[in-house]
Amino acid sequence: MQSGSRLLALDVLRGIAAVVVMLHHYLYHFDEIYGHPQWDVGWADIGRYGVELFFMLSGFVIFWSLQRTEQPLDFVVSRFSRLFPAYWAAIALTFVTVSLVGLPGREVSGTEALWNLSMAHQYLDVPHVDGVYWTLVLELTFYFWIFLAWLANNLRHIEWLFAAVIGVSVLHHSGVFALDDDLRRAFLLTYLPFFLIGMCVYNLYSGRGAAWQQWGVVGYSLLASAVIFSPALALLFTGFAALLYLAVSGRLAFLVTPPLLWLGGISYALYLIHQNIGYIIIRHFYAEGWQPALGVAVAVLVSLLLASLMAVWVERPAMAWIRSRWRSAQRLSLG
Repeated sequence: MQSGSRLLALDVLRGIAAVVVMLHHYLYHFDEIYGHPQWDVGWADIGRYGVELFFMLSGFVIFWSLQRTEQPLDFVVSRFSRLFPAYWAAIALTFVTVSLVGLPGREVSGTEALWNLSMAHQYLDVPHVDGVYWTLVLELTFYFWIFLAWLANNLRHIEWLFAAVIGVSVLHHSGVFALDDDLRRAFLLTYLPFFLIGMCVYNLYSGRGAAWQQWGVVGYSLLASAVIFSPALALLFTGFAALLYLAVSGRLAFLVTPPLLWLGGISYALYLIHQNIGYIIIRHFYAEGWQPALGVAVAVLVSLLLASLMAVWVERPAMAWIRSRWRSAQRLSLG
């Protein structure tokens, strides 16, 4: 189940989640914004919850990464090289495409696009170049808090601290008191349970801590999600947690196939690039009176192609170059 230090089944889950989110956008969300007049696409709404699986995967991977981190800048460089080069390329491509072709309600100014480069623009109430970027803001926020705990040498207690914050979220969503949107975003009050589930699954995978405690925190997080979202969705999230555990325990090896591994390898680029460009393609098919189902299919194929090119020509070489330069700088400082 392992290739180097990567669990291949996690890549597969990431790829599947990216496709599910993409189909949600092209079917249900497109219908909300622009309309699929002849289609009943209500069933595709469930695809929006692929992001919760992404957050669980992030909780696992980032917690795992920090266990092996020796210097603070190692983690910073690792995360920067993983996230930002592809993100900046996606901003440039999406901004130029939308500016040239137009996409009503989803255009931003050049200044707003520049603010997007920080990945923290939502805290300044700057609109996204592409709507999917809201999850990246939360990812960056999660990195900040867990990295702060690592710096304080407090990772051994972070699960309990996060559990306490989730308790505050439950009280907020129960109507006991109200918190403003910025505070909720800064402390991940809606989505922290999913990051915490991923962290606990890492602990179960690595044998870190008592298993009954980790399962207890997973159960607590899922119960909290029933309050924050709904009991029905908590059942769906339970399925996601089970998938994550099955993946890291080797029970989803049958999914580790070349096509799904390829999809997992381009999943980040696919997530970044698909939404607005796909909407432009689908709207063009409607405007020309062509078959909209074919428009959705073309949007999927174009997004997969762009994501493949971005992964091969931007994401992977930039990540390798940045990390190589960092290792060289470390060797020079030691020598």
